[in-house]
Amino acid sequence: MFSAYNFVIPIFAIFVVRNIEGGNIQIAASAFSVFLVTRVIFELIICKYLSNKKEKAKFLATIFGMCLISFAYLGFSFAHNIYLLFTFFCLAGIGFGIASPPKNAIFSTHLDKNKEATEWGIRDAVTFIGMASTAALGGFIAAQYGFGFLFILASLINFLGIIPYLLYISPNGRGGPI
Repeated sequence: MFSAYNFVIPIFAIFVVRNIEGGNIQIAASAFSVFLVTRVIFELIICKYLSNKKEKAKFLATIFGMCLISFAYLGFSFAHNIYLLFTFFCLAGIGFGIASPPKNAIFSTHLDKNKEATEWGIRDAVTFIGMASTAALGGFIAAQYGFGFLFILASLINFLGIIPYLLYISPNGRGGPI
């Protein structure tokens, strides 16, 4: 989820200035602000809803949110005006708002006792190394092949990130049948 995110976010303002009719740095910053506010609103809603739900519901929420994020990335490849830019950034905010709290809750409940700091540290290290790698790679891909290809690739990578969740809740996985 964060690798696909960092394919896009570090260079998103460049996309807005170059590819969005009427786009400028202020529009890019405002769109990102809309993303963050939308994400916060949906995080507050979903965390209240999922607090007392079983793990399977948290997996399904994560999968649904990640699907929305993938559709938002795909939508960016078709966005050529400010309205679509804000629409797809809103959709990404909704997706992250739905996917992040249950994803973090699942991770938290499976931490080993007295190893919590180590396991969170390893998770952060792996996440941030992946984010750093994909930020550089995203810039390269956008420069060589264009933003449309980058957004399609980000969408695909995000969709691939759903596979472990589907396998876990599959009939042969630990989460039981869907």
